[in-house]
Amino acid sequence: MDFDEYSTAYLLYAPAKNPQGWNLDLAAFGQALDDAFPEVRYRQEDGHSARLSFWVMTAEGEEFDGFADNESRDTIALSSTTVDEAAQFSLWLRDAYLPAPDLIRFTSELAYEGDIDTDWRIPAGGDHERVADELKQHLQVVVGG
Repeated sequence: MDFDEYSTAYLLYAPAKNPQGWNLDLAAFGQALDDAFPEVRYRQEDGHSARLSFWVMTAEGEEFDGFADNESRDTIALSSTTVDEAAQFSLWLRDAYLPAPDLIRFTSELAYEGDIDTDWRIPAGGDHERVADELKQHLQVVVGG
């Protein structure tokens, strides 16, 4: 199976040992999105003060939408995202926003649906290809292909 164009939701989150390790301030995260991407929309969700919904578009036309949540663990969800797109967003998060590059764990909607609760890690170093390879490996394990 070719996972390059496969689209699924990804959940990026802080490690269990340090659930608030990202220091995810939603207002600051919204501002960071504004500073990093040419088109951005975000809003605090009504009745849910610990969640911020967002949509961004890169200069290359890639779109990301999802939410950030800091209630019990610092978390960012990306809806319907390819490996390449998830790698791009993860690199921005790791290299431009988080206080430490080794604090990103992830899973996917596929893993959740398959009741696979293993924590995968976004590499603390490496380029786009390295991060994309990790995401593809995750999908291969989860899908079994």
